[in-house]
Amino acid sequence: MREVCAMTGVIFNPKRPGQSIRELKAAGIEGVMFDFGIFAAPAGVLHDRAQEGKKLDLIRKAYEKAMGGFAEEGFMPSIARLPFTNTQTKEEYEEINAMTLKINRDCVKACEEAGVREIIVQPLFAGVESGEEWKVNREFYLALGERCGREDTKLLLTNLCRDVNGHLTRGVCSDGREAAAWIDGLNKEAGRERFGFCLDLGNCNLCGQDIRSMILALGERIRAVVLTENDGHTAARLLPFTSAHSRRSTMDWLGTVRGLREIGFDGYLILETADTTISFSPLLQPYLVPVYKAVLDYFAMQINIERDLKKYAHVALFGAGNMCRNYMKCYGEKYPPLFTCDNNPKLWGTSFDGLEIKDPRELKSLPSDCGVIICNMFYREIEEQLRSMGIENIGYFNDEYMPSFYFDRLKREEGF
Repeated sequence: MREVCAMTGVIFNPKRPGQSIRELKAAGIEGVMFDFGIFAAPAGVLHDRAQEGKKLDLIRKAYEKAMGGFAEEGFMPSIARLPFTNTQTKEEYEEINAMTLKINRDCVKACEEAGVREIIVQPLFAGVESGEEWKVNREFYLALGERCGREDTKLLLTNLCRDVNGHLTRGVCSDGREAAAWIDGLNKEAGRERFGFCLDLGNCNLCGQDIRSMILALGERIRAVVLTENDGHTAARLLPFTSAHSRRSTMDWLGTVRGLREIGFDGYLILETADTTISFSPLLQPYLVPVYKAVLDYFAMQINIERDLKKYAHVALFGAGNMCRNYMKCYGEKYPPLFTCDNNPKLWGTSFDGLEIKDPRELKSLPSDCGVIICNMFYREIEEQLRSMGIENIGYFNDEYMPSFYFDRLKREEGF
């Protein structure tokens, strides 16, 4: 799984990205999604057709210079998003869509030259009549596919919202089964697996969608997920968990994580936080970058819980409380632990949920192919304890997004 940030939330000066890139590297973030929309607006080119050639040349020079800045820092993007237009003027839509295709073809070429292999392309919708979406976008995507010169370049469709008299409703590619059919149809006509999907969770939330159902409908076609948040009413790009109401996030993170686990998602996690970042003073913005890394790691851990368990021939648990009990309910049969341990000496030698509770020092005698799974909220303290004992195969279990869990919590105080 690749963890990256959208440019608009972390690259504060695209013309001179060096300082921002160094801050990203220091935080451990491995890449960014290069956003061509920062440099190109298809509708803007049409405002002065006499200067079209000059404007297109300036656009190319702008994004090529930015790409050069990334190359100088050894931080080349491997995923990008192409320019799009929000204009819905029916009278001009044919010209706007034609210009979008023209600019996007240039951007695809630039991506391939820079080594970018995953390219997010929003469907055309400006002025497109209801019922004509597939016809218009089929031609658009196939034309872009023909521009690709490499076998491994992937063009990713993505889900949109539609503004109807100020109300956001489901737009193009917002129906999972329909989007899956589009992708399969395009791949069949292209004669190769050229097309995939990027799931924009912000747009899902604005449309009030059942995110898990959409994920399951698209399945392995999903190659990227945009992690962002909003209040369900206003389009915004916020840090996950920051648009809270009644002490809870307004996003369906439960359905998201469960769905991505079920399909075995292993693509790009793209954190998009432009509105959160811009709300902070420029003096404070760099301090957000480590938080962004922590959020990306958190989602990767949650999605990968079962994949991480598969890495080990055997597992032992650390913790003998509610989280241990939920592990046994969800994974105890599929990945049975050898035993569990706890820092509370009073529990040693007793049994909990069918597991013997041992002194943590017993973990030092485990074979090298055994992982220790922390089932306790004091993750950092326990991990530090385990590493001081020379144990390296350490994993986390967290029961926030399990398919089932116990509602009746244990009353006794848990040790750690």
